[in-house]
Amino acid sequence: MWVVRELVRLFVRIAACVVVALALAALLAAVSAQGFAFDARILCIVIGCMLLAMAGVGSGSNLERYMDANVTKVSWGVIPGFDASKRNPEDPTLAPGAAFFCSGLAVILVGILI
Repeated sequence: MWVVRELVRLFVRIAACVVVALALAALLAAVSAQGFAFDARILCIVIGCMLLAMAGVGSGSNLERYMDANVTKVSWGVIPGFDASKRNPEDPTLAPGAAFFCSGLAVILVGILI
């Protein structure tokens, strides 16, 4: 169960990073002279590189503690008395660096493919 939960959390984080990068590119395209494709390509690559740099921070950092404290709760189906996103202390969790690394690669890939 914990493997599925952590994979879902990873995919949600990757999707959120891609959506934010594309939304920022749309805003930049609205005020710049270039088109959306050019702005999205540059901005996605820059944001992806920033995410890769954040992945290199390592464990035990302030960023890791912040990400652990503010875990977004996702309700995939509400069962009374059961929270599918709540983890047990003995369950392993995915390191924030891995989430940043995968998100950075995904955003750079989107930037290259645009």
